[in-house]
Amino acid sequence: MSEPAKSEAEGILQLRHQAEEAFHDRKYAENENEPAHYRLGPTLRVFLRLKERLGDIRDRNVLEYGCGSGWVTADLAALGAKVDAFDISREAVANTKVYLAERGLNACCNIRKMSAEQCDYPDNRFDVVVGFAILHHLDLEKALAELHRMLKPGGVALFAEPLGSNPLLNLYRQLTPQYRTPDERPLVLREFAGQARMFGDFRHEEFYLTAMAPLLLGMRKGFDLCSRLDRAILRRFPEAGRWAWYSLLELRK
Repeated sequence: MSEPAKSEAEGILQLRHQAEEAFHDRKYAENENEPAHYRLGPTLRVFLRLKERLGDIRDRNVLEYGCGSGWVTADLAALGAKVDAFDISREAVANTKVYLAERGLNACCNIRKMSAEQCDYPDNRFDVVVGFAILHHLDLEKALAELHRMLKPGGVALFAEPLGSNPLLNLYRQLTPQYRTPDERPLVLREFAGQARMFGDFRHEEFYLTAMAPLLLGMRKGFDLCSRLDRAILRRFPEAGRWAWYSLLELRK
């Protein structure tokens, strides 16, 4: 890349970081910028599955992308991991430190302000990397290269991410811009597989098809029923996962 082109790319990334930081500083300071349907806790089910896939992480070096309010960080620390975590938002970093201190977990965690595209952790440092709804905010070319650099050989990264192939979901996103940043892009699995080709193995598991309707309407019983139906559909027809809301991604170096 020529110097002018490199300088332009760095300027674009800096503007992106500024926008992301400002948005998430407001979000974590106000603690209320979430859609009403999140009251049903839909992403908790995805996180519980992520925890199952983690296995035993006692005494392992774990890195969390985007610590947010700190609840994922605390769960990782409670499982016995040695946790490093970062976020681009100063408010998120501050909130996470308070959250951990209240639970007596701050001694085993190192929380820093940082961007995923420009990390300063050593090469081959981490056994496990975890992130929840973070990759779709990033410059994936740069962020995946950093992820690959920091993972130990044989290390695994698990990310829970919204998908961008369902036209109805994309319409909803267009109608609710207040809940997202201008640069975020929900993932398209086929495209992501190409972007992640540097990793030795890539697997994914999808969540929520029919359950999205009762979720948006705030119908708990309907959401629970349709979630069970979705699990059966996706087991029988995994290709239907491209229309799902969330995917759990596993990348192995």
